[in-house]
Amino acid sequence: MAPRPLIDYVAAHEACHLIHNDHSADFWRLLERIMPDYESRRLQLAINGAKFQL
Repeated sequence: MAPRPLIDYVAAHEACHLIHNDHSADFWRLLERIMPDYESRRLQLAINGAKFQL
């Protein structure tokens, strides 16, 4: 299982899709407003995501 900060990132990312069903600039601004450090979490997930079982 992934660490809690990465799970929180995925949950916030998907919640933002309820408002913006794309990866537009508005989507990323909303995510940043909700989770200011989303970029570091996104990078951690990109680097380590394959290690976690679904």
